[in-house]
Amino acid sequence: MDHTPAMTASEAQLLLDRADRLSHAAHNATRWPYISFILALGVATSMGTFAMAVTTGDTFGLAYVSLLAVVFALIIFFVVSIQGRAAFARGRRWTAYIASWFASYALALAVVIWAHGDVLLAALASGLVLVVSLVCAAREARS
Repeated sequence: MDHTPAMTASEAQLLLDRADRLSHAAHNATRWPYISFILALGVATSMGTFAMAVTTGDTFGLAYVSLLAVVFALIIFFVVSIQGRAAFARGRRWTAYIASWFASYALALAVVIWAHGDVLLAALASGLVLVVSLVCAAREARS
């Protein structure tokens, strides 16, 4: 009963290859909510800050409230979708991604506050938010 059948070197290699493929597939499946979140966050905040930079009055308020609603919905979706799956939660990469996004978003908000109505600056700052989030998502997708 305690006899384990002998395994050949080729069978062992096949098992190791299968384990490696399963490991990569599991890691890739776990990363997609993170990639989707950083992409959606970048697009939403980029468009929202641009809309706030070029509008006034009630339209500004609509852009502001809409951006808050979308970001809140993204956070809820993200938290629900990663339950039990931690690809790199609290890791250096995730911290770097969020810090990079936050720095570019802070710059875009500064444009909204101090250069309100300047379409060129608003486009550049909002575009930077989008580019940063795309680079972060691409980097994660390739790793």
